Amino acid sequence: MAVKIRLKRMGRKKRPFYRLVAIDSRKRRDGLEIERLGWYNPVHQDLSYDIKEDRVLYWLKEGAQPSDTVSGLFKRSGLSYKWDLIKRGIKEDKIESLLSEWSDRQQAREDFKLEKKKIKKAKSAESEEAVAEEAAPEEAVAEE
Repeated sequence: MAVKIRLKRMGRKKRPFYRLVAIDSRKRRDGLEIERLGWYNPVHQDLSYDIKEDRVLYWLKEGAQPSDTVSGLFKRSGLSYKWDLIKRGIKEDKIESLLSEWSDRQQAREDFKLEKKKIKKAKSAESEEAVAEEAAPEEAVAEE
């Protein structure tokens, strides 16, 4: 039996909510799961999720394969990095320090993206004002 870690769709129409489950790969998407490993809400602004890391790591050790979407979720949460460190055989205390450094880098990266977005928005607002100022004199000349 090949076990997959994938998302099981819940929620109502146009408001998806997913459960993260360990499931037999031959079962349908919303079929009977082996174990619930967490949840994921893509509708929420900051893409909220909750993952039972110890159970996910157990299933990964047993040979379960995550789907592409679940792999992306693991990367975002740092679980993918933690799994890589465990496979390399790094000690638990060293893993914790490396994960805290990774978390700091991710936070700095997110802050940089937000700052870049604000700058881009300010530049586009300035260019719109400049276009509006150029258009105003032309309208005045046309009226004369």
